[in-house]
Amino acid sequence: MDYYDVIVIGAGISGLLSALALAKEGKSVLILEKEDYIGGVCRSYEIDGYRLDTGPHAITRLENGPFKELMDEYFDVVPRFVPFGKYYVRIQEDIKPFPWNINAWLKFSLIPKTDRLLIMKSLFNTLYVLNTGKDSATTPISDILPSNISETSRNFINWLCYFTVGTSIENTPISRFIDNKTNKRDSFSYIGQFYDLLISEGATDQGYPKGGLQSIINAIVTSFPKDKVKLKTGEEVVKIEHSDKIENVVTSQNIYECDTIIYSGFASDLPNMVDLPFEHTEHLNSIKKINSLTIWLGLTKKIFENHGSEMWVNTNPFAWVVPTSNYDPSLAPNGNQLVSFAFTLPDEYDVDEMRKRAFNTIVEMHPEIENYIDMVHYQELIPEKAAWSINSGFGDVKTPIKNLYCVGTDTEKRSAGVSRAAYSVLRCLDTMRSDGNL
Repeated sequence: MDYYDVIVIGAGISGLLSALALAKEGKSVLILEKEDYIGGVCRSYEIDGYRLDTGPHAITRLENGPFKELMDEYFDVVPRFVPFGKYYVRIQEDIKPFPWNINAWLKFSLIPKTDRLLIMKSLFNTLYVLNTGKDSATTPISDILPSNISETSRNFINWLCYFTVGTSIENTPISRFIDNKTNKRDSFSYIGQFYDLLISEGATDQGYPKGGLQSIINAIVTSFPKDKVKLKTGEEVVKIEHSDKIENVVTSQNIYECDTIIYSGFASDLPNMVDLPFEHTEHLNSIKKINSLTIWLGLTKKIFENHGSEMWVNTNPFAWVVPTSNYDPSLAPNGNQLVSFAFTLPDEYDVDEMRKRAFNTIVEMHPEIENYIDMVHYQELIPEKAAWSINSGFGDVKTPIKNLYCVGTDTEKRSAGVSRAAYSVLRCLDTMRSDGNL
């Protein structure tokens, strides 16, 4: 029977980062991935001469965030990042830069002036209440919004909720919007967060990886220390065996012995592999995934000129538009443009109907675009494994079984995407150290 210090189940971004860190800490690591590819929803592939990512991505907190900490500590090869540029808000034909601070918000003419003042007043009142002890994790955004704001203003806030949390303003907790901007792993300090909001200059610490998302995965794999990491694809884990602690991992092809397991799949699927206490299983079953649709268009004409992305607020469904080839022209054939359009989907949906609605939304906003389409590709994805919402559960890094840990975007609430995954890996490393396993 093969033995490893650590077995990592799943070769998505969280699993790969965990494997790299643990191998650099001297552990022998086996990565088991059921698919025939690695990277999960953080990878790239070729379609008709275009290099597509798994959904649009902006890598956040590159100056001092969790992913930066992992890169500094463990990467031998560091990806190159292009500044992500501005976020633009588009309402009908009007487009303006996203208002990152109070000064910009007060001048943000896409929203009626009265609404801007009412929303600011609500924000001040709410932060005062939170510092007196009210729970921001159970208070929805809808509770602090004035009832008499316009539909456009409400749509704007709703867009932010859907694309940062995956749910509506009625189900988005206030805590999501006063999230830590630093890599501090302690409790929230609301006054500090509000200060950040007052002086913020925008998404200055965000970037897009040169060469696409695959460059991140390639950098991780290239940084694996020699003879410390073994990666097996096409091998699905069917059972985790344990007594008082972890013992073996059983796959469709083999049995492996180990001291520690890092599970990076869906936390809600963990009970299918290992016996867990009923209460813990019930909690994991309450986790709510986020569904998304991305439409990739290859265009023979450069229609999106801005260096940045667009937030389409008054469309149905809402959209986030990222002209990827504006950051790296090599992702599209010479002279062509590659653009991704991301749409958050409801829990229950008809794939064909949503594809049609989403494509029609694109054409309605840019009627001429159909004349320049060279490639169309659809992706149904789960960009976040858990919605940071009020009426759904969240996993945790630590499990009831000794030496079994979880990582991923359903084990950590801070931030989103790659940053959230990185936070989970850092917290897992901290937990293993406190347990005496690292």
